[in-house]
Amino acid sequence: MRRSVTEGFVPPGAPGEPRPGARAGSSATLASAPRIGGLDLARGLAVLGMVAAHVGNDGKRATLTGEWSWLWVSHGVPSALFAILAGVSMTLMLTARGTVAWESVGRERLRATRIRIAARAAILIPLGYALSGLGTPVVVILANLGVMFLLALPLLKAPTWLLATLGGLCVAVGGWAARGLAEVMPDLPVIDMLWGEHYPAIAWMGYICAGLIVGRLSMASLRTVWMLLAAGLGALVVANRLLQLGRWEGWDMSGPWMDQEPHSYSPVEMLSNLGVGLGVIALCLVIAYPGHGTVGRVLRAATWPVAAVGTMALTAYVAHLLVIALVGYEMVWEPTNQALVALWLALIAACSLWRWRLGAGPLERVLTIASAAAARRWA
Repeated sequence: MRRSVTEGFVPPGAPGEPRPGARAGSSATLASAPRIGGLDLARGLAVLGMVAAHVGNDGKRATLTGEWSWLWVSHGVPSALFAILAGVSMTLMLTARGTVAWESVGRERLRATRIRIAARAAILIPLGYALSGLGTPVVVILANLGVMFLLALPLLKAPTWLLATLGGLCVAVGGWAARGLAEVMPDLPVIDMLWGEHYPAIAWMGYICAGLIVGRLSMASLRTVWMLLAAGLGALVVANRLLQLGRWEGWDMSGPWMDQEPHSYSPVEMLSNLGVGLGVIALCLVIAYPGHGTVGRVLRAATWPVAAVGTMALTAYVAHLLVIALVGYEMVWEPTNQALVALWLALIAACSLWRWRLGAGPLERVLTIASAAAARRWA
């Protein structure tokens, strides 16, 4: 059984744009650049979606009544969105949240950013192993994500066409390659996450590459929203056409190329996840856009608690795993949507209160402090 597991628009001239005379690509990080609320909202939805995949009752894991069939959307898509946003965040780290053009980033800043990302990977990998050691029936994504961070290091300033090509190859053949390698390669800690059964990095780098490209777009432009919507729709259309072709030609629709099962890592499944993920990011950017008058203010206020979860996504993700470990594995094997709603509300309330009173989440502070210290020491 497969188990899955920054940030409103920055208007031109806003605080955080390069100061006159500032050297583009320097080591100065322009720390005053505001978070991008639309990305925080998308990240919050991704975390809450993964929580639903683990403890929500969609009617497929238990004979209990009260299932919500629409929870099928929580399987595969939220974790893929989480990976796409990880790629976006890496580019935003490089460009000081879009205040420096990625092409203009100098060698000094590029090296510092790579060290910061590598330091975060060095924390995520052992943290992922530690959480897996709790023995919950959840496949923890964090160690795999740390490996993807390391694989992304040489790609931060790669040409966009190269990122698109590599990402396309990962989506097209990554799942097939992972299954092939898994049959012949021995178990190698950390390294086998390249081809492991869950979140294989050689396939999931397709999502990371997509995120690296998205992070290069202007989050302050409605043109970006239309581009994301067009790209997302295009991915969904291609996935649908592949399915139609497969049925027409009599291909094995449950095989490694056409399988639509969540976390099957087939081209069809990954393209569908990518399309939905890009569409969600576009919608969240629109909601967080600092306009639309009263309607916009109401939307931003209504979604702020979910965005607060997104500002401390790692803390919220770890917290829900600890809850499962403490309450009991029945939360996963015999899920109820009453428990899901209770956990959702608890996470949203806790993150909102923390964000309001204390700012950055506790684990996010650890990542920031450790990665900044590493950059100061070795950059």
